[in-house]
Amino acid sequence: MVAVFSPAVVLLSLPGLWLMTLAALLANLAGSWFGLWPQEVPIVSWWVFAFLLLCTIASDIVDWTAGIVGARRMGGTRGAMFAAFIGGIAGAIVGTGFLPIIGTLIGGAIGAGLAATLVHRTAPEQTWKRSAKVGAGASAGWFVAIIVKFVLAMICALTLISSAWFSW
Repeated sequence: MVAVFSPAVVLLSLPGLWLMTLAALLANLAGSWFGLWPQEVPIVSWWVFAFLLLCTIASDIVDWTAGIVGARRMGGTRGAMFAAFIGGIAGAIVGTGFLPIIGTLIGGAIGAGLAATLVHRTAPEQTWKRSAKVGAGASAGWFVAIIVKFVLAMICALTLISSAWFSW
């Protein structure tokens, strides 16, 4: 069941992949501790669990770095890169309050871009035009992160569902 709604949780910028990975671990441990699975065979193989864990860690790395990389590619200062990270999180939280999922995506992108733009503009000799390019890079990075995380969540969900299906 967790595998079905976890990709939607990822779209809300929440830890849907971690939820899926922990659910697989708990299902295996509970089954072995309480003898729920026949012949002590886990419902999800440990290889599948390792794959889920690797995808989850990769998702977090992408999430933490995408806005930063976007701002950096456009020549942003270190402060602008940090602001893109914080602004993306703040924007996603505010956007979710207005319109879940769509508001989260748009709010995160606007927050990352706006924060990176404003902080970059405070650097010496930076114009609004140059700062806006840095903000656009941060926004694009935020969108790329969400898409990559969603694709990873879908791959993990399908892997988890098929693994559980074929183990019965």
